[in-house]
Amino acid sequence: MIDIFKDYVLQREELLARIAQELQLDKTRLERMETAFNAVAEVLKKDDDFFNDLEIEVYAQGSKRIGTTVKPINQEDFDLDTVLHIYDVFYNHSPEKVYNALVKALEKDSYYKTIMEKKKRCVRLNYKSDFHMDILPACMPNGFDKENIKIPEKAMKDWSLGNPKGFANWFLNIANSVEMPMLRKYSTVLLEAKVETEPLPEELYLKTPLQRAVQLFKRYRDIYFQDKDYPVSSVVITTLAATLYQGESSIFETIDNLARKIKNNYLESVNNRERFKILNPVNSAEDFTDSWTNKHYDSFYNFITDFYKKWQNLKTSFETGKEDYIKLFGEGVYKQSLNEQFKTFSKSTSDGFAKASGLIVSGNALTNSLGNINQNQGIKNEPHRNFGGKY
Repeated sequence: MIDIFKDYVLQREELLARIAQELQLDKTRLERMETAFNAVAEVLKKDDDFFNDLEIEVYAQGSKRIGTTVKPINQEDFDLDTVLHIYDVFYNHSPEKVYNALVKALEKDSYYKTIMEKKKRCVRLNYKSDFHMDILPACMPNGFDKENIKIPEKAMKDWSLGNPKGFANWFLNIANSVEMPMLRKYSTVLLEAKVETEPLPEELYLKTPLQRAVQLFKRYRDIYFQDKDYPVSSVVITTLAATLYQGESSIFETIDNLARKIKNNYLESVNNRERFKILNPVNSAEDFTDSWTNKHYDSFYNFITDFYKKWQNLKTSFETGKEDYIKLFGEGVYKQSLNEQFKTFSKSTSDGFAKASGLIVSGNALTNSLGNINQNQGIKNEPHRNFGGKY
């Protein structure tokens, strides 16, 4: 077994994966969402006014599709973006006709009628759990292209081009281009660690560094913009990350290089008196920054500069980085992830502090008459989850 507490680089990498895993939507919630949009598809397929003679598919787009979900902070709902893909050419229908048909079909169902909310070009279903689902109607651009879609403009007077499947494939191909992720290299050994009799979730080490990097960028985005205007959108973060990714094998190096490149590329554009653009990689005619004002640009640069500055403090040790781990990801998530790491690996370490911390966190710690923490004799210590001093 690797003594993870003797190798800061490996411990940091494993901890970053744990933090990202802790932040993402759990399997139960993801399955509940998938059940939700499959149920909507079944309702629409049974519609006898508009959809019954059409081939349709309802599928997720965005973070769920590419594996970069992050739990909202402050008990907010997760926004599940879905596409109602109608496999019929757009010129057979007007945007208003398709949108109104979607509304009408959902209103026929007594449940959906009570949770439906009309938006500018999509329909929102506000579930009483912890997410809402936005359904964007879409048609085919021609008779043979089943990937690109035509979607209503916000004014619903015309159609615009989209390609959520293509974007997801583009991102995942880049994410999977890494030859041997650092944690995957050690995964066989790390997965042997057990918390009592429960093995670690395999996904913890199998997600790519780019996917984890996007999750961690988005987490700090959510924290940073809690009290600031002009937040940076997820599609901007995702696009920049994938565009600038160079196959780094670790989460830490991926984020370190991405933050530096984003900051430098922005400054280069400013120095060259050029507008910093972020184009849709599967539709170069779409500029994700086309509506940005000077305030948006200032906000974007301040965010990435602040992130990069804090990230540098994570390079050498937990002594220099503890407070910045908390600022970047939140105190609760950081301490929960660190404590779980202690609990998992403390049995196989020769580091006294880590071993004692693991015993206390797991509730197996005793303090003997000499004040030494052990698991064989003495007074039982109450378990707590508040480590983070040395580490």
